[in-house]
Amino acid sequence: MLPVLKIENLTKVYGNKKVVDNVTFSVFPGQIFGFVGPNGAGKSTTIRMITGLTPATHGIVRICGFSIENSFTHAISNAGAVVEIPQLYPYLSGLKNLKLFASFYGKKALGRIDQIVKLVGMENRIKDKVSTYSLGMKQRLGIAQALLNKPKLLILDEPTNGLDPNGIVEIRNILLALAKKENIAIIISSHNLAELEQLCDVIGVINNGRMIEHKSMEELSGIVESKQRIQLVCNYPNYASMLLKKKYKINSKVVANSVILPLKEANIATVISFLTYKRVKIYKIKKIKKTLEELYFELLHKERPSTSIV
Repeated sequence: MLPVLKIENLTKVYGNKKVVDNVTFSVFPGQIFGFVGPNGAGKSTTIRMITGLTPATHGIVRICGFSIENSFTHAISNAGAVVEIPQLYPYLSGLKNLKLFASFYGKKALGRIDQIVKLVGMENRIKDKVSTYSLGMKQRLGIAQALLNKPKLLILDEPTNGLDPNGIVEIRNILLALAKKENIAIIISSHNLAELEQLCDVIGVINNGRMIEHKSMEELSGIVESKQRIQLVCNYPNYASMLLKKKYKINSKVVANSVILPLKEANIATVISFLTYKRVKIYKIKKIKKTLEELYFELLHKERPSTSIV
């Protein structure tokens, strides 16, 4: 399968500073790529280079095989983007906004409006003025606007920023439908790691301009499983911790009336039997899995251990 977006050794230099440093990744049809990193890491600059808003110092951006640098019109005709806040006319209705933007693309885009309105779930509000819309409705209209030219690639910068939980779920369902039913490749730049964990197929982490991690959610789930911890609520946690260190060389942590330890699922029964034999009463067993957010902060701390993360 050929990638919709292919980036090779993408670099941006301002003066003596490399803002983006040899970033390479691809996004395929129907795939949702989560692009994460702290403020100033290079996310926005990378997106601006992908969309041709900022020229690259070095490297290649190809959309559907067309180079952004050498075949800009062909490349960008396959992409739709909402960078930061959707640019809309508040005094016009949602429908008039879409008709205005569709007129730039021609009759085919105008003929797609009804389909797109239904796709983003705005049938009941599309004739209302944008000034009456909630932030979630504006985000939906922004996505609708980006879909007018029937793009193969959709680029969204913080699409759930400022939304309430209901709005976040609505946007998530729209994006999943676009990827899985319309086979659109989607890039999402976001700080909402819990949401990306439910939404994305692939995660790329950028820091100090460099891509420090690029893994599928399946691979990340394997890492999460390998870092699983078990919480044992018991009557003598300090005693239990001492026994486990002496018998199995397990370093555990005592928190209140619990022992928290790294333990594979296959070994839980053995440990429980041993502690029970030693007259430690186990009241509760709970699995504690690392989240994507925890893995993300681990990566950043490895990159710059002496710097606090904001």
